[in-house]
Amino acid sequence: MMFNPIKVPEGGSLFKTHPDLKKYPIFKKSPGQELSNELTMTYILCMYDKSTPYRGKYSDVLKRKIEIAHDVGFPMNEKGTFHDSVEAMMKGLNQIVNLKIREFVRLHRSFKYTYLVTIEESYYNVMLEVLDGATKRIVDMRSIQEELEETMIQILNDDDNPYLKDAVLRYMEDERLGLRPEDFGLEALNNKK
Repeated sequence: MMFNPIKVPEGGSLFKTHPDLKKYPIFKKSPGQELSNELTMTYILCMYDKSTPYRGKYSDVLKRKIEIAHDVGFPMNEKGTFHDSVEAMMKGLNQIVNLKIREFVRLHRSFKYTYLVTIEESYYNVMLEVLDGATKRIVDMRSIQEELEETMIQILNDDDNPYLKDAVLRYMEDERLGLRPEDFGLEALNNKK
C-alpha cells in the first residue's frame, strides 16, 4: 500500500508515520466534528488504495466499506450500527471526505484505477436506490456491473506484480475464500480498536 496503516505504532499518528500525507492540505482538514481525521484517513487508505488487501477479500463495495469502517475502529451505537456521520461518509454525503478520496485516488496516477473507483461508487449508490424501490435502475446497475468487470480486466493487464494479479483474479472470481484480516497482516488494525 502507498501509506500502509499497519506501520502506525500502537497509539501513534498516521501523519507522523507517513509524513508525506501532510503535503496535501485536504488530508489534514477535519472531516467534521463527529469524525476523527485519523480514522477517516485510515478508512480512505484501506478502502481506496490500489493495493489494498480488502479489494481482494470483499468484491462487494458495500460490504468492503462496512468491514473497513469496523476494522479501523469507527464506533458503533447501541443498535450495532455506525453513527450517522460514519454512514453519511460511506454513502458519499460528506464533501470533505469526498475531496480527500479524490486527492488520494489521484496520487495513484492511474486513470483506469480512478475510473474503477468511480464506477464502484456509482454501483453502490445505484444499489441503494434499487433497495429503496427504484427498480427501474436495475438496468443501470447491470450496465455498471459489466463496466466494472471490463475495467478490472484492463487493470489486470496493466500490472506485472504477480501477488496483486492473484488478488485481482480472486476479486473477479468470487470471495468464497473467507479470509480474515490477519491473513493479510491486518491484525494490527483489529488490535487498535
